[in-house]
Amino acid sequence: MNKEDIFAMKPGNELDIRVAEDVMGHKVVSDEIFGDMEIFVDDKGNNVYCPLQSYSEDISTAQMVVQKMIQQGHNEATFWKDDPRPEVICRAALLVALHAKEEMNRGQKKPNLKVIT
Repeated sequence: MNKEDIFAMKPGNELDIRVAEDVMGHKVVSDEIFGDMEIFVDDKGNNVYCPLQSYSEDISTAQMVVQKMIQQGHNEATFWKDDPRPEVICRAALLVALHAKEEMNRGQKKPNLKVIT
C-alpha cells in the first residue's frame, strides 16, 4: 500500500480493515456467519473477537484510532481529535503508519532487539 492507495480509499469496509490491521494491530478474519471480525488480545491476555468496527464512518470509533496513535507515540494525532470526519482521521493514521513502516524498512529506526542466551 502506498500514499495514493490510502488517498483513494473510500469510507467503508476496505478502509476499516486496513485501520484495524495496520493501526490498531488487530487481525481481521472473515466469518461466514458473523462477517468480518477483529481479533485482538485484551489487557488480561484473553483473545477477543468482535465485529469489524466502523472506524471510517463513525466519529466515536475514529476517536479510538486517535487514542491508539497517541499511545504509540504519534503525538501529531492530538491535532486530529477535533476533526469531525472519521475517514480523514483514518487516512491520516494510515499515512503515519505507512511512514513508520517505511522508516523501519530503511533502517532509520532499528528495533531494539537482543538475543538472550
